[in-house]
Amino acid sequence: MAALALVLCLGGVSYAAAKITTQDLARDAVVSTKIKNGTVQPADLGPAVAKTMQVRAYTSVVISPTMTIDTTRTKGFASVTRPKTGVYCLTLSDGIDASRTAPVVTVDWDNSSGNNLSAFLSKSAHDCPAGTDLAVRTYSFKAGKANALTNIVAFTVLVP
Repeated sequence: MAALALVLCLGGVSYAAAKITTQDLARDAVVSTKIKNGTVQPADLGPAVAKTMQVRAYTSVVISPTMTIDTTRTKGFASVTRPKTGVYCLTLSDGIDASRTAPVVTVDWDNSSGNNLSAFLSKSAHDCPAGTDLAVRTYSFKAGKANALTNIVAFTVLVP
């Protein structure tokens, strides 16, 4: 009798699982707290959602042995120049409009030299030639002294 009850119970669950479809779910019934972390993959998202979550451009600017863009870690950036100490001028490719983005800049500690370093986005691209899309200023901080522009900071830029 117990075996029969078990078979009927399991069969009912299987039947229900096979019969419930997405049309049976109420709108907004599945919320983020009900989704197990790591189960939704990029392929599960619609094209519009996946596109908004992508980084459109990124680059790693290295300083040694010479200042340049690391082409193995770059997408959407065409060039970088350094017109003066601590001022980097970056040009985007792929038709990205820098005025409609919120770029993020961070120090690449593994490729920098020194401590108390920073890298800041400069929206005005002051001191850069015409046609520059973004500017980055790099600084070294020393206790009791004025912050100083420096060429010892490698950095990464992400453009969402």
